[in-house]
Amino acid sequence: MKKIFFVLCFTFSLSLLHAQFFQGWGFMLGGTAGKQNWKYHNPASKLKLNYLLRYNAEIFGEFGSHATFRWVSEIQYNVKGAKKDSSETAIKYANQYFAWNNYLMIRKEMISIIPFLKIGPRCEYVFNSSQAFNKFHFTPSLGAGIEFVAFGPVKFITEAWWVPDATKSFSSNMMDIKQHAWELRIGLKFAVTSGESCPAAQH
Repeated sequence: MKKIFFVLCFTFSLSLLHAQFFQGWGFMLGGTAGKQNWKYHNPASKLKLNYLLRYNAEIFGEFGSHATFRWVSEIQYNVKGAKKDSSETAIKYANQYFAWNNYLMIRKEMISIIPFLKIGPRCEYVFNSSQAFNKFHFTPSLGAGIEFVAFGPVKFITEAWWVPDATKSFSSNMMDIKQHAWELRIGLKFAVTSGESCPAAQH
């Protein structure tokens, strides 16, 4: 019982210590346009598949008290794949991911909008794959977006992302596969500090 009490006290103290750095949370929904590059070994050749449109969803938290630099951490559900056209019909490959993503956000507060850039790694877990993809995968990501200033805690956000594979999603003696994707998202952010509600006017 004493151990539980001390753990609860420590957790509560830690939350108070970091409360000023928690800027808000939110959720996003969007579309994912994925494509794949296939590299055959014998004989050596390459095949670029066409884009396949699917979807994504995220829950995120924003941390940091600096006006320009923030840390964003999110949990994501994503469906990425590609489409292979043949003489008779198109073959669609779709793989489902859960991911933990962490980004450095560089933002600029303006009167009516806050444009920003995000860059960082994604730790992906493939839980359903029609192509026997590697279960765990790391990939870089680069995004840009706009947060629309509102006189209240709820903000509208839109983002665009480029997510290229740094390592192979699939590798065998016969072939290697790399997955690339574009993402377009819209969502809402719920700010928890008064300073986020309305940026100071610039002169």
